[in-house]
Amino acid sequence: MGYVEMLHEIPLEQLIAVIEVLQRSSDSWYYITDLTANRYIVTDKMMEKFPIDEKVTEGLGPLFAKLVYPTDLPKLREDIARCRSGEQNEHTMEYRWFDREGRIVWINCRGTMITGRDGHRFLFGRVTELGKEAKADNITGLRKEARFQYDTEELLRDRPQTINYMMRIGIDNFKEINEKEGMEAGDMVLRELADCIVETVDPKVDVYRLVTDEFMIVDAYPESDADPGEVYNEIRNKVDDTVRRKEYSCFYTVSAGIIEDGFEGKSAETILRLTEFALNEAKRNGKNQKARFDRNAYDDYLKRLDIRKLMRRDISNDFRNFEVFYQPIVSAGGYRLVGAEALLRWKCDKYGNVSPAVFIPILEESGLIIPVGRYVLWQAAQTCKKWREVLPDFHVNVNLSYVQIHKSDLMKDVNQCIAEVGIPPESLVLELTESGYIETDSRVKELFKELRSRQFDVALDDFGTGYSNMRYLQEIEAAMVKIDRSFVMQALQNEHDYNIIAHIIDMVHSLGSAVCMEGIEEEDELNKMMGIKPDMIQGYYFGRPMPASAFEETYLQTKDSP
Repeated sequence: MGYVEMLHEIPLEQLIAVIEVLQRSSDSWYYITDLTANRYIVTDKMMEKFPIDEKVTEGLGPLFAKLVYPTDLPKLREDIARCRSGEQNEHTMEYRWFDREGRIVWINCRGTMITGRDGHRFLFGRVTELGKEAKADNITGLRKEARFQYDTEELLRDRPQTINYMMRIGIDNFKEINEKEGMEAGDMVLRELADCIVETVDPKVDVYRLVTDEFMIVDAYPESDADPGEVYNEIRNKVDDTVRRKEYSCFYTVSAGIIEDGFEGKSAETILRLTEFALNEAKRNGKNQKARFDRNAYDDYLKRLDIRKLMRRDISNDFRNFEVFYQPIVSAGGYRLVGAEALLRWKCDKYGNVSPAVFIPILEESGLIIPVGRYVLWQAAQTCKKWREVLPDFHVNVNLSYVQIHKSDLMKDVNQCIAEVGIPPESLVLELTESGYIETDSRVKELFKELRSRQFDVALDDFGTGYSNMRYLQEIEAAMVKIDRSFVMQALQNEHDYNIIAHIIDMVHSLGSAVCMEGIEEEDELNKMMGIKPDMIQGYYFGRPMPASAFEETYLQTKDSP
């Protein structure tokens, strides 16, 4: 009699003893399923973890109904039926059980069929917790990112044409929930969102938990015709209902990034990058909304990343390819040169001359504006010192970024600059472009107060572009207000706007500040705007931004000039 034939003759107590011995040397749980007698045999260790009350349980149906997650139960019953009928000789499934605390646990269940001499059928196997292998998440009951990558690589390789969509969902401001409400509240929100997602999508759709507060939905069964936008809206509505039902004790919203096509030839890692981009687009657009992946927007994003990398390299290489240009500022009385605005320029071999409208925001987003801002400040100060030898009252306007004010010791930089270069504070006029923040930001107000105490002049740039407020103009006591070209163009085309600018200039003058009119390009523009009495003019009519050497040649004869 062979080993297989002998198994049916072994007493039940000896079978239990065998799996108990195996259990001592493994983190998995061992079991025997007697399919003929319809009973389940487990170890003591397995009973400690799961709601199984007897080592030998008679009747598989009631046990599985208590132990197995409801939506996974039909699939398990089908597989066990195939083993019982002899259609298959192995049982291999990943599905969900409940532990004794009622938590969902993803498990991998493997077993091998052994048939006795009289046809008695046993399933010998082990149960392994996927969470211990970082494949499943016991907070939400969903599989983790590692499993997503494994499954998606197979899906993309074998049948990418069946993918209807992939959707990455993230909780807006999840970090604040953990910080303000605690980790338990954060875990509760994760479970709530997981439930909302699973309740919304078809049972055949796969759902995974990714990093921290993000989830991935993969709809790849051929019969699916679900619209991902409608799926997101339903999930969001369920979230809103949950938050309302709990009386806003923990308020949160969700955003989503969606990919609907172009899966052929992609890897799981690529899908993660593309969905992350789409999700971030939804959050950048205001949160609590969805964004479908846009290839053109993504290409622009990659270009911005490339530009940032190239600029970082140039900054590390002593600001190679960066240069400060200067645009003249003239007095309205006699059009005499009184100063210049320092304007940063950057070019590279790959992209040529890049517009400041493109690279300045990249510098600000990355924080690189801080070292570059220091470079501009020192360059402007050194140039101003040289030009003041010809025009003693000459000043240079230097733009400040809001990032510099908040993330660097700007006052220290300015003081150090004028001390090292050897120029008086009135040589520099410091311009703030994001003037809309002045009204509510105490740090900006404190900085301006300190600048005034050190005799530096402050200018408000882009006045008239949407945030202008005479009250904060009075608060910071700006020496100069620069009227934006867009406002100037409105005044040139509309008498009503012309009169508004005239009144603004009168009020600015009443506060003791000077007015610089920006963007004057034609003689007829100059003549009309002179009627409302600005103090200074800046625009292409008097000169475009140019390198320091060209500025000197055009407007100045320094002591070093031949």
